[in-house]
Amino acid sequence: MSLRSGDGVAAGALPAYILDDAATVEYQRLDLMSKILDPWTRGHLEALGVRPGWHCLELGGGNGSVAEWLCDAVGSAGSVTSVDINPALLRLVPAQNLTVQQADVRTDPLPSGLYDLVSCRALLHQIAGHAPAVLEKMAAAVAPGGWLLVQEPDFHLAPTTEPAVWAETWRALIAWGQDNGVDWLIGRRLPGMVGAAGFARPQATTDVQNIRGGDRGALYFKLFFAEVRDRVLRSGRLDAATLDAATAVLDDPDLWTQCWMMTAVWGRKDPATS
Repeated sequence: MSLRSGDGVAAGALPAYILDDAATVEYQRLDLMSKILDPWTRGHLEALGVRPGWHCLELGGGNGSVAEWLCDAVGSAGSVTSVDINPALLRLVPAQNLTVQQADVRTDPLPSGLYDLVSCRALLHQIAGHAPAVLEKMAAAVAPGGWLLVQEPDFHLAPTTEPAVWAETWRALIAWGQDNGVDWLIGRRLPGMVGAAGFARPQATTDVQNIRGGDRGALYFKLFFAEVRDRVLRSGRLDAATLDAATAVLDDPDLWTQCWMMTAVWGRKDPATS
């Protein structure tokens, strides 16, 4: 999902996305995120049995990598609807069975009971204050017998890792995110949230992302640090020396550290539900 960036959240206002979707570096970050996470996401989708003829709804479609895979998986007899507040990249996906919709999932309605699969990845933590209501809309959009799949990060591990400047940087970033309506700790609560949305016995798994200096995961976070640098420093949550030191360790091929965990939660709607 992509919303405009800002500092802090005014009372009563919808929180703004902390990353600038119009920036070239954000396109690069999204591309790297897809390369890192798409194999993991595809594994979950395959395990749910996505097959020709399914009708799928994806929220926060981003650069369209998951939507494109789903289009291939469901074939011409199926369909994929992908929703984003800024669908420019989604519209570049060359699939005849893809419908792209521009909408704000926090405030816009979703169809009810139409889809064999409703999914999102790395969306709800960006709209943390609206996440329970969005999950309820997603749950309502699932057809009887269909599946809900939600994937979100959990950065609880990051402040406990080494080196110290890496842990200190993440303590500050998590707090800064909370100031801006972003919950990088949401993954730990996600199974309970899906259960509260009407899926009584959801299943869940959490994978830890290991990072080595100089690899693709390290580059991802270098891009992220560069994109948020000015606003984080301006907030006073973090000083330049610490952030620069955390960035520098990402170039060290002898560095191995951890940062995010990714939690996937899925559940099937009762086929008897009307």
